Amino acid sequence: MSVKLKSFSFKDNKTSNKQYDFDVTEDINMGLLHQVTKGNRTNARNNTASVKTRSQVSGTGAKPWVQKGTGRARHGSLRSPIFVGGGIAHGPGGRVYKDRTPKKMKKKSLHMSISNRILEDSVFVIEGSDIDKPSTKSASNAIKELSISKSFIFVYAENDDSLVKSFRNLEHSKLTSVKKLSTFDVISNEALVFTENAINQFLEQK
Repeated sequence: MSVKLKSFSFKDNKTSNKQYDFDVTEDINMGLLHQVTKGNRTNARNNTASVKTRSQVSGTGAKPWVQKGTGRARHGSLRSPIFVGGGIAHGPGGRVYKDRTPKKMKKKSLHMSISNRILEDSVFVIEGSDIDKPSTKSASNAIKELSISKSFIFVYAENDDSLVKSFRNLEHSKLTSVKKLSTFDVISNEALVFTENAINQFLEQK
């Protein structure tokens, strides 16, 4: 199944509709989108603080001095929390945030989220990865021509250096490579803008 996507050409400096081979689905599984997005956000979280207890800090396990006869209080370890360099009592234990979502679920949810954006006419293509030099002004003009007024995710391929430098300073823009594109990236932005190389690479790996 082919779909028509609005594209902008830097060479001709105008918009047009181009056809791409993409099987659009109208069956959106909200439960799957939620599960994959939740996993994506979980993996993006930083782990919480963690301290070492008396059993984890480095140091000798020998008794510091004999039990009786010194006149000092009895102690069994220099790693006790009461000594400098000892363990921490009742400190934060640390929590690791990690979620393992199956690849098939990620792939399907990404396909559904992009299909939803296509049905909303919110997927665009930038032609002409061979621009001479980076130009934020040209990128801004392209966004105006495509009638994008809200937040958008700019998806690029490995050899789109000039386009990346052109679009990265635009307001409301977020950049990601086609290999790292996730469901959360698609649903958290109003529009999806592919470079020509990126959309071809995406359709090949689909």
